[in-house]
Amino acid sequence: MTNRPPDTDLGRLMRERQIEDFLGQMIVTPRLDILQVYIITAADVYMNGRAALIEPLEPNFRDEAWYREALETQKPAFLSANKSIKSNPGIKIFSIVKQLRSLRDTTRPLAVIKVDANYSGIASLADKVDLGERGGLVIADRGGNVIYSSLRGQAESTIVSAALNSRASRFHLKESGAEYLVATSQIQRADWTVISVGSVREMNKSATITRNFTILIAAFCSLLACVVLYWLMRGFLRPLMRLVGLMKQVKLGQLSLRFADARTEDEIGYIGASFNTMLDRIEEMMQENTRLTKEVFETRYLQKEAQIHALLSQIRPHFIYNTLHTIGALIQMGRTEQATDNLEKLSLILRGFAAADQTVPLRRELELLEAYLSIQRSRFGDRLQSIIQVDSPLLEQAIPAVLLQPIVENAVVHGCEARREPTTIRVAALAEEGVLALVVSDDGVGIGADKLAELRGRLANGGALQLENPDEWALRRGIGLVNVHNRLRMRYGEPYGLTVDSVPGEGTTVRATLPLSKI
Repeated sequence: MTNRPPDTDLGRLMRERQIEDFLGQMIVTPRLDILQVYIITAADVYMNGRAALIEPLEPNFRDEAWYREALETQKPAFLSANKSIKSNPGIKIFSIVKQLRSLRDTTRPLAVIKVDANYSGIASLADKVDLGERGGLVIADRGGNVIYSSLRGQAESTIVSAALNSRASRFHLKESGAEYLVATSQIQRADWTVISVGSVREMNKSATITRNFTILIAAFCSLLACVVLYWLMRGFLRPLMRLVGLMKQVKLGQLSLRFADARTEDEIGYIGASFNTMLDRIEEMMQENTRLTKEVFETRYLQKEAQIHALLSQIRPHFIYNTLHTIGALIQMGRTEQATDNLEKLSLILRGFAAADQTVPLRRELELLEAYLSIQRSRFGDRLQSIIQVDSPLLEQAIPAVLLQPIVENAVVHGCEARREPTTIRVAALAEEGVLALVVSDDGVGIGADKLAELRGRLANGGALQLENPDEWALRRGIGLVNVHNRLRMRYGEPYGLTVDSVPGEGTTVRATLPLSKI
């Protein structure tokens, strides 16, 4: 504009054309979002644009606040939704107003430029921001008017109101059951607020996918590791579990088993070889132990048999001596028939002694006892009485042979022989809880306390007697009872044997116990 047209109507028209061409080339043409440009001087209004249907300036626009404010300050002013296109009222238009000053004198304002533009430029930039299907950008002015929004279906008014009223630039908002992350930013020159709205669920979606994928990979790796570990441990533990199974069977007594994998050179092979060696050693030890046990058992058996025969050998001479003495006395008195009867009964008793190491029915033992008492009654006459009370079911109970005769003989010798009054000997048999009790009692002189204690002591310790050549004093102090007690203990063990109870002047009771057992 170096050649200023003359100040005529034609000149003013030419000047107006020049300014409008300048505005069209410099501002309107390169920017598709600029619709209209006005340059307002004190006297004239210059205009150019591509939207002819935009509503023109109001006749009294110089009285409006935006014009007076533009003359007073150099700050640009933004006017939201100031106008609209007549053919498409839905397209919103905003305006920017700024004061123009001379380059030569910057203190003097020359004119006011007003630019009308749509939101396509802002939208093209905002649309490049992807905040997800449930998110978007909202641009609002100070009054809460929405200038731009890319939200899809969300409540814009609620979000804008919350954003404008919030003191925080970032906050969480729940709307319609969904949670949003809202961030605000102020554009001071335009007095706009840019509100970004992001769905928390969509923002976490990638993180959730990553987390789920990581968990899936971790689970797969764990499963793979477990499978590999299983096969490795199976190869290592299989022989070990077989070895444990063999140990359990060996515990039940199957010593012939062996560990087949003992030839390997690893730790399991070493343990298996040691296990096989241990079993071989155990078998050798058991065979040796069996041999020694057999030898010990045979030795003890022979020893016990020798003891029993020794005990019987002590009883026989004593009994035969007393019986022959009685027969001799009968012959001297001329009672030959009675002496002959006693000899027959002595023969019967001696045949019973021949089987003294055997087990006989109680019935058989009572027959021998009757023969013995018959011989003794021929000696003592009416001074000796006997009563035998045994129930029939007990007659077949098995007892050692020559068991009752020494006990009864002890009653005869110490109960009847020692006094002149009649003596009664009672023999009874009782069955009590699997135990057979044979009771021999007399009403003789009894045993003193000291002698009874001595006799019980000998029964308790097995009888401290010299088995070779016992003298008469020892025989008369209960050797028969001790021998019977020892025989029962050697055959049946504890608690079987003899017990003795006696009261001086009233008599003695001997009780023999052994297990119930039929022939």
